[in-house]
Amino acid sequence: MKSLIEMTEALDHVTPGIASEHTLFYGVEAKFYSARPKVNDKFETKIKGLYVGGDGAGITRGLAQAGANGIWIARDIISRSN
Repeated sequence: MKSLIEMTEALDHVTPGIASEHTLFYGVEAKFYSARPKVNDKFETKIKGLYVGGDGAGITRGLAQAGANGIWIARDIISRSN
């Protein structure tokens, strides 16, 4: 707890107001990578038009990869609509 308080006070110098009684720390993030559906090279499942991506699908392991994965999927969907 002391480390969180010290960090919050340090951040308050960069972002004034963050060290407030209203600042909330929450959550433990847990991810399960074992559930990974079968997809093709465009992240489409066996069900035509159903794509999976991101951390929830076990495809990526972080925000940058999940964002890139979403762009890849979007590009494939757009290419099919033309």
